[in-house]
Amino acid sequence: MIGAAIKLVAGATTGSMTMISSAVDSVGDLAVSLANLFVVRLSEREPDEDHNYGHAKIEGLGAMFEGGFIFAAGGFIIYEAIHKAIIGEVSHDSRLGIVVMLPILVMTVATVTYLRRVARATGSLVIKADAAHYATDVYVNLGVLVALALVWITGEPLCDTVISIVIAVYMLWSSGHIVREGFDVVMDRSLDKATVDRATRVLAECAAIESFHELKTRSGKVPHVDFHVVVRPEMTAREVHDLYLALRTQLRAIAGPTTKILMHADPAHR
Repeated sequence: MIGAAIKLVAGATTGSMTMISSAVDSVGDLAVSLANLFVVRLSEREPDEDHNYGHAKIEGLGAMFEGGFIFAAGGFIIYEAIHKAIIGEVSHDSRLGIVVMLPILVMTVATVTYLRRVARATGSLVIKADAAHYATDVYVNLGVLVALALVWITGEPLCDTVISIVIAVYMLWSSGHIVREGFDVVMDRSLDKATVDRATRVLAECAAIESFHELKTRSGKVPHVDFHVVVRPEMTAREVHDLYLALRTQLRAIAGPTTKILMHADPAHR
């Protein structure tokens, strides 16, 4: 919030559209991060009577919300940049803006590095989306610095307009990826093809089963692998259970340690 306030004041002082755009994006970052705090805490709740499979899917909705916000912010920046260019409003005193942006850029890079580390450790889609969101801020802040430097060196205010629009287009592009990833979680998109192919090979090469069918997978914070196996009709319940444990270990090594493995055993017809 302090960084956003500093950029907003500096942007108003210098008249830089790129800096004002960055300040607006930073204010949005605060709002989105607060919303994500609620989403992450809710997604960690244990299953209950109303949500037997847990609450992890809310992270997909959270990612879609964040992507939508980035898209809206990008659209606002394009509008404001074109508007200022049309009315002929120009920036001034670029050196002040450069001094302000350098430490903010360093803090943003540190934030992205930390969020990516947490996202890898927790598998949280929302934190991953947040890291992607703040990564756009790195490019936004770099763009602001470049724009301020070019205006200072060339004296051409159009540099500010062009670069702010380039930044906004990048924000629109990145928001599409975030929304799509959240949508995939909500719609139970399958695991990637390479993972499914490896899981298929594990089942096909298992000597304890005669065949398998109805292999289904689901991605997300808690991946799922669901399948039916055909086994010898004389297999005992313990043998089937041991088979399940062995397959679970192999499949989790492929799809991740938190993956839910669901196996249904069918007796072979003799």
